[in-house]
This record gives sequence, structure tokens and C-alpha cells, in this order.
Amino acid sequence: MPDIAYRPSADPFSRGDTVRRILRVWRANIGLFFACAITVLVVGGGAVELLKPTYTATATVAIPPQLADPLAPIGQGTASQADDDELPTTEASMMQSRDVAAAVLAQFPPPASKPGFSIRRALCRAGISFLCPVITPADETAKQQAEIDGFLASLSVVPKLQSQVINVSVTANTGERAAMLADAVVQNYQRVDLARQTANLNGVATWLDTRTADLRRRWLDAVNTADAFSVSHDLTNAGGETAPDPLVDRQISDMAASLGAAQARLAAAQAQADALHDAAQHGDETAVVSLSEQPILVAAASNLMQLETTRNQLATEFGGNYPKIKALDSQIAAARATLNSQIGAALHSIGANLVSARAEVRQLTENLNTLRAQAAAQSSPQAEYRSLTQEAASARAVYETFLEHSNDVVDRAALLEPPVVFVSHANIPARPTFPNKPKLFLAVFVVALVAGAAATFIKDYFSVGFEKPDDLAGSVQLPLLATVPYVAAQRNHPVARHVIDDPFSRTSEAVRGLAMKLSLLAANEGGSRSVLVASANPLEGKSTLAVWLAMTMRQAGKSVLVIDGDHRRGALMQNASTASKLGMTDLLSGRVTASEVIQTDLETKIDFISAGKAMSGPIGVEEIARLRSAIGALKKSYNLIIIDSPPLLAMTDGLVHGSIADQAIFVCRWQLASRKAVTASLNRLQTFGARVSGIVVSMVDQNSPQAFGDDYNRREMKLISRLYGSQG
Repeated sequence: MPDIAYRPSADPFSRGDTVRRILRVWRANIGLFFACAITVLVVGGGAVELLKPTYTATATVAIPPQLADPLAPIGQGTASQADDDELPTTEASMMQSRDVAAAVLAQFPPPASKPGFSIRRALCRAGISFLCPVITPADETAKQQAEIDGFLASLSVVPKLQSQVINVSVTANTGERAAMLADAVVQNYQRVDLARQTANLNGVATWLDTRTADLRRRWLDAVNTADAFSVSHDLTNAGGETAPDPLVDRQISDMAASLGAAQARLAAAQAQADALHDAAQHGDETAVVSLSEQPILVAAASNLMQLETTRNQLATEFGGNYPKIKALDSQIAAARATLNSQIGAALHSIGANLVSARAEVRQLTENLNTLRAQAAAQSSPQAEYRSLTQEAASARAVYETFLEHSNDVVDRAALLEPPVVFVSHANIPARPTFPNKPKLFLAVFVVALVAGAAATFIKDYFSVGFEKPDDLAGSVQLPLLATVPYVAAQRNHPVARHVIDDPFSRTSEAVRGLAMKLSLLAANEGGSRSVLVASANPLEGKSTLAVWLAMTMRQAGKSVLVIDGDHRRGALMQNASTASKLGMTDLLSGRVTASEVIQTDLETKIDFISAGKAMSGPIGVEEIARLRSAIGALKKSYNLIIIDSPPLLAMTDGLVHGSIADQAIFVCRWQLASRKAVTASLNRLQTFGARVSGIVVSMVDQNSPQAFGDDYNRREMKLISRLYGSQG
């Protein structure tokens, strides 16, 4: 009989087929799905319950507007400037500085950790080193730096967009500590910034005090010199009504006053020039900030200081190779170039004022000298005295000017304001911000469902067997002859008698359908025939199917002979009518005839030939000829001869039986028969002349929707069995 090639028609792809396929896979592995899902739920829920709660408190601050300087001369006060978009970001960065963090921790030291159970510590002891907690340094400085790093990690300072408002958030183990730390960050930043501003003004005040003391000594020395000159020359009426020329005296007095004012302006311009030169040489931006007469220069210096503060903070936190530091270095270089340019411009402006003041002083001095010469012609001592008096007055005017500047600086120190002010203090949170247990439990539930589904589909994807018998048939290009459900062994109902005890079960129907299909495939040949029942591996239901097929044909009135071809394990139908140990191996050796090895099963009344003693040598040409002759002779006495083949991957004897049999059916156990084993066994059978009629899938779960489509359900099968029993 020629081989039959079978190719199943390819169903068009549809979403409904995909959904049904997914549901079938899920139903087939529902136990694995629930096992994985419940495991993830238990483990994930336990992990969520073990998480330590943390609380986050937020304080809100705002940057106050820059008001006019109340100590500035009338008409020279700086009006409030427009809001700077970068100012909130700068203040937020400065608020996260290590100096502020150190001040907060000094005020509120971190609580001592209590030894207790820790999952990380337990895993660390188990040898998982990367989960070990960070070792606390023994050195006090290193310990303090580590505490600062930990506090900065829990601190978040975020400016609101398009506003001057900043949110300061701190995360701690308790709500009370989180609120205290959030307020302490703002308060300590205010204190640190006020201390910095005070230090800058104190530096300017110290310089002014030194300069004022020098000018006071100069003034007093000039007064003493004039008094001594008056006494030495007995000028009791100098500058009085007895003066020779009151008009000259008045001119000398006015000229001296003008000269004093010009010298004061010259001294002030020289002081500014000296301060700018000193700031430019030493790179001290704070000295430039103190020059309130140069608002553009002060703004450039303040911008440079803010950029350098931000750069130092980022370098401390992330290291010198942090990408944002390079951008800040470029901004700092540009700001410094701008500051140097502004300093140069200021020096140029002040230089012009110095030249003008010097020229004015020189001109006034020449005019004063001319008037003094005129007065000297009248009274030389009196003119000299007047000159000394004018120098003293000039020194006094310069001294009073610097003294006024010094007093202004002291007054400004008392009027300093913090850079940020509270909008609202931090409130104690009522609930922990972490963990959010409802969301985490929902996430664990979703992960559990995903894990269960993933395990189900991974098992289906990597399964070596076939879920759908049609897939197996399409893979081997052979027709599917039967799908035989699994039958569990029972004490009062042996598996071998199932087709007799329950003739209308799904299994019995499948065996009858298999017998009918075999008859249809051999209808053209007629007469008796031999059928080989083979499988790739043992325990695939091959021998049981051979017995069921024999019983089914026996119930149909056919004479059936079953031959056990597995002489290594031969255990088929042990309930014999004789105690003979002779079997197939004895028949092959030629020591006995076929009639001498045929036995009858006492329970089923089916004739069979046992396997006989195990053979140590291969089946040769003579044995094959004897077997072919014996099968031909037995066909005259039996309508059907069923040969139970040994597993093809374990023994090659089945190839001999396959070459002799008229038909061969290949049994595959559901979900366990691998593609490689099935393909290799079928290739061997067909290579050595076996005529494989099709495949049978055995031990299929009766509830599997992949294996059984539109068929009688259990309730219908019970009704049919009950009806059959009542008719019997």
C-alpha cells in the first residue's frame, strides 16, 4: 500500500483564532498560572510589608523683591529690578550647599541607628556582596561627610516655573523630623547668607576705618601746624578786620574752599581706583560688590560669584568630570571676561575723573598761589597762616567725607535682609510618602498576573510536545487517525478492559474510529491484514492501544491475534490459558511452529503470542524470512494481526516488524512526544519499507480544548451509556 501524504489546510489568520489560542494555552496551564501568580503575590506582598516608611515635608519660600537703598543720596537710590529667571535656580543650588547641610546636621544630628533585622544584611551574610549596606567610616571627618551626603540625597529644592517661589522638601524616617529639617534648611541658609553679606561689609568698613584714621591725623596735623605758625608769628588778628586787603582774603578763602572740594573728589576717585585695582589683581569679587557707586560692575561681580558657587557645589557632589561643570566653566569664563571688561571701563571712567580732578586741583592751586603771592606782598606771615588754615580745612572736608562713607557702611550692615523668606513652614505629614501601599499592592497584583501569564506561555513555547494533535499531523505530514483520551487505572476496572466496561466512552469511540479508518485504508486490498503499532519511546500507550484495538475488533466478531514484539520487556497479556514460556523469539529461531506459541488471554479471550526470551543477537535474514512466512500463515486463521512493536528509539526490531506488516500506526503521547523523536522514528520506519497509515495521539486530557473540538461532552456520554445499559 503506498504511503499517504497529508497536508492540513492552512486556516487564514484572524484575531479570534489568536484569542482562542491564548485562552486554550491558559486553560491547559492554569495550575502553573495560579502557582506563579500566588507566589509573586506572596513574595511581593511580603516585600511591600517589610518596606520601611519614610515621610516627606515641604517648606515654601520666596525671593523678596530688591528695594531701593534707603541710605543712598536722594535721587540716586536703585529702583527695584525686574525678576531674574535664573535667580530662583541659583538660590535653589546655593540652598543645597554642603555648608548649609553641615549647619542643619549640627543643629539636628542624625538619630543613632538601632540594630535590627535587615533583608540586605541577611543577604549580605549569605554571600551576596553587592547587597551589603555601606560601611560607616570610622574617621570623624569622613563620617561627617558621609552624613552630609546622605542628607543631601534626601533634600530636594525645586523652584517653581515662572515665579520666585521655591519648594524645599526633606525626606526622613518620621514626619516630625522631616518638618524640622525642612524648616532648618531655610533658616540656616538665611543665617549663612547673612553672615556672608556681613563679612563683606565688615571688610569694606575696616578699609574705610583705616583710611578715615589717616585722614583725621592729616587734618589734626594741619590744624596744629597752622596754630603753631600763628603763635610763632604773633598773628592775633589774622583774617580779621585788620587785614590789609579783605577782598584778597575773601578770594583766598573761596579759592581754598574750592581747592578742598576738588581734593576731596580727587581722593574719592583715587580710593575707588585703588579698590578696583586691588580687586582686579587679587580676583576678589566681594570687594567689587561693596562698590555701590558702580551698579553694573556690582551686578557682573554678583553673577560671577553665583556661577562659581554653583560650580563648586556640583564639583563637590558629582566630581570634576560632570558634564554640566564644563558648561558652567564656560559661563564663568564669560562672566569673568565681562567683569574684567567692566572693571576696565570703570577704571577708564575713574581715570578720566582723576585727570579732571588733578587738573582742577592744579589750576586751583596755581590760582591760590597767585592770590597768596598777592597777599604776601601785603603780609607774608598772614598769607602763610591763611594758607595753612585752608589746608587744614581741606583735610577736614576729606576726613568728614570718608567718615560719612564709613557710617553708611555700618548702617547698611544693620539693614541686611535674608535672600529668601518663608511663605509657609513645613507641616508634619500625616501619612508616609513611601511606600504607597495601595499602588504597590496593585503593581504586585499586575506583576503577578504578568508573571503567571509569562510562565504559562514560556512553558507552551519551550514545550517539546504537541498541544494540538493537528499541529503534530501537520508537522509529520501524516493524517491524524485518532485522539485517545487518558484513562486512569481503577481497582474494579482495569485499563485493559476499558473498551469493554465502558463501550460508549470517548476513549472507546476513539478506538472504534481508529479501527474503522484502518479498515477504510485497507478496503481496496481485502482479506486479512497485519497492523504494526509503534512509538518512539516506552510508556506512550502503545501496548494498551494494541489491546484495545484487538478487543474492539473481537467485539465486532473478527478473529484477532496480538503479537508482542518487545522481547526485552514483553509483558503483554499475562493471563494466558497455558503456562508456556514460548514466544516470538522461539518462533524466529525456528525451534517451534506458530501454533505452539499462540496463547489465549483468560479474561478477554484474545489470542496472542508473547515476546519470549530476550535475544542477545540481531534479527538476521533467516529470522526475517521465518517471520514473514509465519505472518503469512497466520493471516489464513485471523482477520487481523496486531504487532506490538518495541520502542523504535530503544530497539531496531520494530523496523523489521514494520517492513512485514501491511499497515503501521505511530502512537505519540500528548505533550510528551518530542518533535525530533517522532520525526526520527517515522523516517526510520519509512526508510525500511514500513507503510505508515497515520498517527494516533494517546493519553490526552479529556478536558483539553486543544485536542477535542466539537464532540460529545461528559454529560452526553453518560446519557448514551445509560441508554445503552437500559437497552441491554
